[in-house]
Amino acid sequence: MVTAMPEFRVISKPVATQILFAVALITAAVAQDRLRPETPAAASGPAFDVSVGYSYVAMQVPGAGTVNLNGVDSSGGIHFSRRWGAVADASYVRGSNVFVTGHDSYVLSALAGPVFYPCGRRGTWLSIRALGGAGLVDSAVPSGQSYLHGWVARPSYAVGAGLEHSLPGPFAVRINGDYLRTAFVNSAEVVQLQNNLRVTASIVLRLRQGLLASH
Repeated sequence: MVTAMPEFRVISKPVATQILFAVALITAAVAQDRLRPETPAAASGPAFDVSVGYSYVAMQVPGAGTVNLNGVDSSGGIHFSRRWGAVADASYVRGSNVFVTGHDSYVLSALAGPVFYPCGRRGTWLSIRALGGAGLVDSAVPSGQSYLHGWVARPSYAVGAGLEHSLPGPFAVRINGDYLRTAFVNSAEVVQLQNNLRVTASIVLRLRQGLLASH
């Protein structure tokens, strides 16, 4: 039995797939443009990179517990100086049969914001970032003898830190840990904020070294 919720609308899985596909196309287009041959320049000016990798989210469902979600994360970044940059990040994570309701759960987020690099040594840099944007949570929560199922879209933000280590060539490996804030309903059909943990591990492609060449 499913209890209907006026605030809820069910989003189909193909829609989420199409959104991720669009993000992948945009990332590929940017990479193709940046990888075009150009005249070598000195190590100056902004640096650009794109990344893709694995993402894990421990999502808190109000009044029900925690759900483990796994998926993908992609991002594009720019370094304005040795200490400051910015990043746009998109991720999609999901889990199956949450709370034995027979329904899957997923979180789709699109965030952007500044990144600060306080220190680094021998090709390894520490980063601190604060991102804001939107998050869509699709899940189910037990309610009495039945359950509520649907999705909630709200403003979202993430605050965290990470490590990036240079590899041979234009590649690097990056690990980030974030506190991710989203929203979903509880068993009383009231929207509540969620305190989630997100961990990502990504391969980075540096499209233009710029200032990073001197790091």
